[in-house]
Amino acid sequence: MSNKVHKEKKTGKKIIALIVVFISVFCCVFFATRGKFSTPLTNGAAMAIVAPFQRAFSWVGNKFALVRDTVKEISTLHEQNKQLREEVELLRAQNLTASEYASENQRLRNLLGYKQAVTQFDLVAASVIGRESASWSSVIVINRGTLDGVANNMAVVTELGLVGHVKEAGLSSSKVQLLIDPRSSVGTLIQRPESRVAGIVEGDIKNPSHPRMVNIPKDSDVKVDDMVVTSGFGGVYPKGLVVGKIVDIHNEEGGLLKYGVIDTSVDFQKLEDVAIIVASREAPPEPLQPPTQTPGTETDPHETAEKLQQAQQQIQDAQQQIQDAQQQQLQEAGYVADDTQQPEDVAEEATQ
Repeated sequence: MSNKVHKEKKTGKKIIALIVVFISVFCCVFFATRGKFSTPLTNGAAMAIVAPFQRAFSWVGNKFALVRDTVKEISTLHEQNKQLREEVELLRAQNLTASEYASENQRLRNLLGYKQAVTQFDLVAASVIGRESASWSSVIVINRGTLDGVANNMAVVTELGLVGHVKEAGLSSSKVQLLIDPRSSVGTLIQRPESRVAGIVEGDIKNPSHPRMVNIPKDSDVKVDDMVVTSGFGGVYPKGLVVGKIVDIHNEEGGLLKYGVIDTSVDFQKLEDVAIIVASREAPPEPLQPPTQTPGTETDPHETAEKLQQAQQQIQDAQQQIQDAQQQQLQEAGYVADDTQQPEDVAEEATQ
């Protein structure tokens, strides 16, 4: 028991001695740094004792400052990166909007240039706002109607050429039957001066993107790459509107006629803006005139007029037979016309 108490007393004395030594050293260092002692011995001892601590404190302080600056820099970079991402998204959206405006501006400029070039027509610009749901039925809906001066059977064009005609005009929207619709038919001519062969352009169910120029006599002067324009007969389409060019020629089954496959000048899959011809100051085509009489071959004018009327009647009958045949083909294909739907309803469905 006494040994244990003795050991505890010795341990306590050692701790007290260490505390006294530590306090003494601390005081020496403190007063040396404060200039209380100026002897070289005390200064050197103080510096020797303090130097490791200063280096340690300096190293720790530098590392702490480095970590602090690094964290601050990372936070700043993260914030800048977030701002840059937002700016990139904003600029991307602005770029898309600018591209769309530029495309629309170019299309409208082309239409304006066409309007200024064809001074014989009064045009009303329109935008395509819908299409009929049938996959092969080529009817579009535009955002112009009777309130804008649009009426049935008005021709619809772009700066590239003929689009079709107004099938049904509503108050603020209208249906337009395209040139490639199988139910459509347009009187046309070969533009080449040496040819001027007449025919009818109609849509082809089997090849919806390429209509045909039919009723061409087999021995007529029609060649591949010939340009096809409207003839003006019928009163719907003015004369001279570009339809397209002949890309292929085939003989009909009977052997007396042939037809030409046409590559249209208008890309009907990319229609966005069109123009309606609401008025035309172009003179209609001259009616057919009897041949000039030569001495010795005179014929009765009344008889000649009757023959001309009979010929015109035969042409009309042939056209009617063609339309009846087309209608029968459409019925066999399962098409059921819906004439009760208004253009406004079609436009509303298209936008939905």
